[in-house]
Amino acid sequence: MNFNLLPYIITEGYCVLYALTVLIRINSYIGSQRETRQLRNMIYAYVGMLVFDIFGELFTANIIVPPTIVLRLVNCATIVCISLGCYFWYRFVFVRSFPTPKRPTLINILMFVPLAAIIIFDLVSLGTGTLFYVENGEFQTTDAFTWIQGGVNYFYLLVPTVYSVYRFFMSHSHIEKVESITFAVYMVAPLISGFLEDIVPTVPILALNIFLIIHFLFVMIQNHQIYTDALTNLNNRRHLNQFLEEQLPKATPEKPVILFMMDINGFKAINDTYGHVEGDNALCLFSDVLKDIAVRDNTFAARYGGDEFCLVATKTKKSPDDIVSEIRSLLAERQPESSKFIITASVGYAQIEKPENDPTLLIEKADAALYIDKQTWHANNDN
Repeated sequence: MNFNLLPYIITEGYCVLYALTVLIRINSYIGSQRETRQLRNMIYAYVGMLVFDIFGELFTANIIVPPTIVLRLVNCATIVCISLGCYFWYRFVFVRSFPTPKRPTLINILMFVPLAAIIIFDLVSLGTGTLFYVENGEFQTTDAFTWIQGGVNYFYLLVPTVYSVYRFFMSHSHIEKVESITFAVYMVAPLISGFLEDIVPTVPILALNIFLIIHFLFVMIQNHQIYTDALTNLNNRRHLNQFLEEQLPKATPEKPVILFMMDINGFKAINDTYGHVEGDNALCLFSDVLKDIAVRDNTFAARYGGDEFCLVATKTKKSPDDIVSEIRSLLAERQPESSKFIITASVGYAQIEKPENDPTLLIEKADAALYIDKQTWHANNDN
């Protein structure tokens, strides 16, 4: 056996095992199914590429001597899987950037055309040798393969990279900026791995680079599951507590930590009268308002539980009362004309101006202020 081939195959074999492990684990994810569907598709394409590549290397080393047509089919399947993986990466970044499901648009259709075209070219090349062929039992590619197959693959890698850079500069959200630049940086390695594989043919550089990306995406989605509310896509209570524990020790009179607690007025009546679907719509509308406030005022927004929400301000120059007015004003503007009810909210806030380690005191003070505002609402509406 060619001993240079052995570590190559072992490395790709371990990559297959890890990818299959991720597939099993990701089935339990309860957040955005659109994201995980694209990640799953990427992993399927990755596993297919690895399996077919392992067989291709065994054929090349004459450890297994298949008929010529089998060699062509296996290598064709390998390059098709690579193109599918690039396409599903583009799709992942797209659904991550636009989490609200949308109907297929002309852009979506046009973006699928290069993939469909290259798969047809690959299948045609099995008989014509336009992009690749087999000579003396070895797989060979043509100049057209480099420009057409490589061009399509790099196109699907470059589009998300360019968009991520654009999103980094245009976004006002720190979280989105970090995510965007991470996407852009992580694509540098795959963009150059194709050139490196020609220099170091005994190391599966492309497989290892894709392994790195899948691991990163898997960790990102797991963190999203742990720290994000599935319905509203806001930070959850666990993330809120963690954020407060990080910020409270930094509190000063010049930079206080202000916690706003709020809930939707008459939310139980909305559920009882119009059903839980309308109740969920109310929660999502209110959470969208808080997301906009978070971007405008550089605050941390979270769903505390049920119909209770929180904002944490640490850097804003606005007064707490101004932020409360902004919340109510924006909520009034966002009421759908077709809505069967009007969504309003009670809000209470408290602030800490000296270092503190336990967020319990701040939460209790803000909750007490919320209770007072809620009693005022009841006094004006329970007639």
